[in-house]
Amino acid sequence: MITKLLRDHVVKTSPFCGAIHEILTGAEYSPSIALAIDIRETVPHFHQTFDEIYFVLDGEIALTLHDPANGKTTEQRLVADELCVISKGVHHKVAASSPKNRLCVICVPHFDPGDEHKSEALAPPAQ
Repeated sequence: MITKLLRDHVVKTSPFCGAIHEILTGAEYSPSIALAIDIRETVPHFHQTFDEIYFVLDGEIALTLHDPANGKTTEQRLVADELCVISKGVHHKVAASSPKNRLCVICVPHFDPGDEHKSEALAPPAQ
């Protein structure tokens, strides 16, 4: 059995997503679980070795997703109690969010900080 209390959260900073409260790490259990509080627009990126589940606890977020397998870019808005499974290889970013929000991020099998790759597919067009 594993119990994680609020005082056990470890705040880490991702160059792509900002401050993340790590609740359960891959070293402790797979999947890993983190909490993003009041997340803002993130740097477009993708992962090659794990899927991410974005589960909105409070507020809302808007995602931009690009699937290189079919070449399609889509927008997805999520509100509290909704989720999106972002499969490995899918480029993604939080494009907008409500001022107050809480996002639970579940990584399967687990988060690997070395597997955050900047997305050129979702990069803003050159001026």
